[in-house]
Amino acid sequence: MATSTIPFARGLPGIGSVIDMARDTRAFLTDSYLEHGPVFGMRLLNRHYTVLAGVEANRFLAREGTRHFRSFEFWSGFNAWFGAARSTLSADGAEHAAFRRALKRGYSREYAVERMDGMIDIARQEIAAWPLTRPMPAAPALQRIVTDQVGTLVGGVSPRAYNDDLVRYVHAVLSATLVPSPHLRWSPRFRRASARVDRLYREVIECHSGSMRERHGAEPDLIDDLLDLHEADPRFFPEADLKLAALGPFVAALDTVAGTCAFMLYALLRHPDVLERVREEADDLLTGSAPAAERLRQMDTLHRAALETMRMYPVTPLLIRTAANSFEFAGHRIPAGERMMIATAVPHYLPEYFPEPERFDIDRYGPERAEHKKPYVYAPFGLGSHRCLGNGFAEVQIAATMATILHEVDLDLDRAGYNLKTTQFPMPAPDESFKVRVRGRRGAVQPLAERKPWSAAGGARGVLAGGALWGALGAEAAREAFRSFTPAHLGRRTFIR
Repeated sequence: MATSTIPFARGLPGIGSVIDMARDTRAFLTDSYLEHGPVFGMRLLNRHYTVLAGVEANRFLAREGTRHFRSFEFWSGFNAWFGAARSTLSADGAEHAAFRRALKRGYSREYAVERMDGMIDIARQEIAAWPLTRPMPAAPALQRIVTDQVGTLVGGVSPRAYNDDLVRYVHAVLSATLVPSPHLRWSPRFRRASARVDRLYREVIECHSGSMRERHGAEPDLIDDLLDLHEADPRFFPEADLKLAALGPFVAALDTVAGTCAFMLYALLRHPDVLERVREEADDLLTGSAPAAERLRQMDTLHRAALETMRMYPVTPLLIRTAANSFEFAGHRIPAGERMMIATAVPHYLPEYFPEPERFDIDRYGPERAEHKKPYVYAPFGLGSHRCLGNGFAEVQIAATMATILHEVDLDLDRAGYNLKTTQFPMPAPDESFKVRVRGRRGAVQPLAERKPWSAAGGARGVLAGGALWGALGAEAAREAFRSFTPAHLGRRTFIR
């Protein structure tokens, strides 16, 4: 029979567990689970949460989540900052399934594989600008690469000129969603960032409007799919909801993929034996002539290093939901309307599933051990109906980005023996004390005139298929033509209203 008394995690008067969560979210949630079991309460400032944690919670979320949890209450505040009433994040049930169907192709692994060479080109251009010997914060450098890749190849516009404003705006809005900030709208820095993000959105739409939608024979991208959905059913997907959906890829990659890459870089620099094994695969990927999908399959060490990074340093260690219906869990009655937190990453640190959980060990993922294959113990992309739609895309992007970095440059930690410090809000990430130095350059970034233009199957927008134009016009003339259609970092003209 269910009981009514739920144990409470430690906290301070007035602020609750904010300090502990800000210090180390994953450690605090794991410690609270070990002390109180799979259900406990927590207060963050004036908000009370009931937390479900452990394998039992992950199993319940995966099997019963669509019946007992909904996303709207938490994400509706985030939607509002973008002027949207609904989004994929906040929708549930049939509505959520319809959004996922519309977005599936643009967020898919296959879409990313077709554009992997484009990801590599973008990463190379950014890495070429990294300073020699001078310390550089790693996380912002990776954010610039990742957002440029996603914006250019998924949204059709390079966000490079907007990167700092995008980071400031998204982080402020996410923080305000977690802890209400009524005065944020009046901050001059936030208002400037908001205006710049609006301009980025206008460029994205402009680049997909009118005659530009013909795309010179290129296959449609994610923004085209969204516009098609809006035109087909404007009541289901009104124009007011389009901004958040169109900027979704930029927002999603900013902290998830970029954060994972930054954590992975730290882990590799602290484990030089693994670094060298990954680098050998990276060299094969960057110099091989086999199709991208085949080269990816050969990157076993890099894949396992990414899996271990996401276990030890998950960028989404919890999900926030509302109890849609009352239910019983682990001997406790949870009432409808309760604000919930599902700590999906807690099993990542339990030794019964991952022996020596604080040790970076990529051999966990070999066929002999396969520790992550145990049901409901490994959840870096979430679980249930809201499991990350772009997880396949993210895996390809992480592999392409990290392989390019390791192939192009030799890096050192700015301070030997540096122990990672992190920020936890709005999402876990290395803080700016994690700095690296370029010791030397290994690869050679070819000038554009010496490189055959990249093309995906059917061609991304503005990318000239094959090398026909290159041969017909000559390198210099072709480069000028290429600039009219290709990404900003390769010379593409963006369209400003």
